[in-house]
Amino acid sequence: MTAREGQVRWTYPLSATDEVNALRSYQRAAWRKVVSELGAEVSDELDIRVALNPEQMQQLAPPKAPLPGYADGIAFPKTGLVLLTLTAPETFFRPDMNRVLTHELSHVALERAARGAALPRWFSEGVAVHQAGESSLMRVETLWNATFRGKLLSLAELSNAFPSSHNQIDLAYAQSADFVGFMLDGRDERGHFQALLRELARGRPFADAVQATYNVPLSYLEREWRGGLQRHYGRWPVLFMGLTFVWVIGAVLLGIAFVRARLRHRATLRRWAIEEAPILSAPPPPPQPIGATQSSVDEFFDNRRAQGDSGVPTVVHDGQHHTLH
Repeated sequence: MTAREGQVRWTYPLSATDEVNALRSYQRAAWRKVVSELGAEVSDELDIRVALNPEQMQQLAPPKAPLPGYADGIAFPKTGLVLLTLTAPETFFRPDMNRVLTHELSHVALERAARGAALPRWFSEGVAVHQAGESSLMRVETLWNATFRGKLLSLAELSNAFPSSHNQIDLAYAQSADFVGFMLDGRDERGHFQALLRELARGRPFADAVQATYNVPLSYLEREWRGGLQRHYGRWPVLFMGLTFVWVIGAVLLGIAFVRARLRHRATLRRWAIEEAPILSAPPPPPQPIGATQSSVDEFFDNRRAQGDSGVPTVVHDGQHHTLH
């Protein structure tokens, strides 16, 4: 199916009509938000193609444009083309389509806001991850491990292309998102960020545009960011060790409490057995004459119940048996 809504052309399988309709509704608000955060007026002309799986997404791509095997979405910012797959690579799961779409829309909007200026790969990906709200505990763990082990990648390494190995790709995205977040951290940093895009749109090289808007070299920002990571994540191992110690102590105390409760329970059972032993072993009381008084009737039934008699209750009065009703 092909449909046009305003400046957006949609191509999608007929079987995915309901999901695409939901995406079409979401896309309008997402595009406005992305463009507003960048502080630029850009064209909203887009070509969005939705596939059922990664193989079909490759067929919808331009000729001679191989897609990365890990991608559940990809953008061609210069032409405004966005490709999406409803099935994540190597799985049968649905990606978070709203987040994937926002990520790809960010790439297109950033390209247009910077007027096609050459952008470092880490900057483009970091902005997209940040705008899509893709931060996760997994990325935090990846960043912490790399910081603790001294395995962080330099921004220069990430400027042209991302690594090919899976672990390094995760680290590249985690670093890019965190560094862009660092550039946007603070009350006035949004203004600096938008000013950076304006300088890029005027044709300034990226490093010069950073110097002009942040008043420090890019290398200084990177050192400050790395220092913040060391301060932030350097205490985590000690914290985790402390938490582990607390959990171990808690488990030991819980075990001790359980054992003590079991011992108290067994002691109570023994005490009950000792107290009840005389009652259980005592001989039955001798039969007593039964008269017509209420007390004698009660005593009679007590004796019958103690003997396990389940017959019809009777009493004897003046030599005659009477059934109680």
